[in-house]
Amino acid sequence: MNSSDIKKIEKIIHYSFKDKANLVEAFTHSSYANQHGCTSYERLEFLGDAILDFVIASELYNKSNLKEGELSKSRARLVNSSSLIKIIDNLKLSSFIRVGDSVKSLDNANSIKEDLFESIVGAIYIDSSLDKARRFITRFIDVNTSFNKVTLIDYKSLLQEKVQRIKGSNLVYFTYEDPTNNGDFCAEVYINDVFVARAFSKNKKTAQMECARLAMLDEKTLEKILG
Repeated sequence: MNSSDIKKIEKIIHYSFKDKANLVEAFTHSSYANQHGCTSYERLEFLGDAILDFVIASELYNKSNLKEGELSKSRARLVNSSSLIKIIDNLKLSSFIRVGDSVKSLDNANSIKEDLFESIVGAIYIDSSLDKARRFITRFIDVNTSFNKVTLIDYKSLLQEKVQRIKGSNLVYFTYEDPTNNGDFCAEVYINDVFVARAFSKNKKTAQMECARLAMLDEKTLEKILG
């Protein structure tokens, strides 16, 4: 890999390596390493995989009020093979991967593309810090696209539909900034003027969505109010 390729890669991923050898290793497949007697990206990929899971998990935890099961599903959706392969394809990084003669083409080598994203994460961490690795990950993976889908589709609209089935029933959300809870927004939902649920989040919409989710889960209260 020449200096021109290194500069192109660094521009694409928005990170300049202090030690260029880390970048080269991140783009070296085992077939090339075995053929030329150098180090492949396998160890970096192993490290990057763990860092990727941690970063996405912490981002989801800090930016949503999703429960454990929903957190797991959202993380799996964000870091699955197809998501990582799509990122590599969009960035057009496959052409820079160093492979041996045994690898005929990278057009359908999806496992290699998935490994590449993770090896880049590992390489950035080794070269710099967890914060820089986090910045790389969150530049290309937006956790908001995951938990917003879960909350908006699954709960708030469902609660609205449930209430509207009963003639004369009304649904009201009260949302306000709560200084006693780290300044998070608090959302409360009332059905027919009866308090049903309360939730907190960093933004108003997510607080309301979580509030609706909690209300939907409280079947006994809903049955008592709506009959």
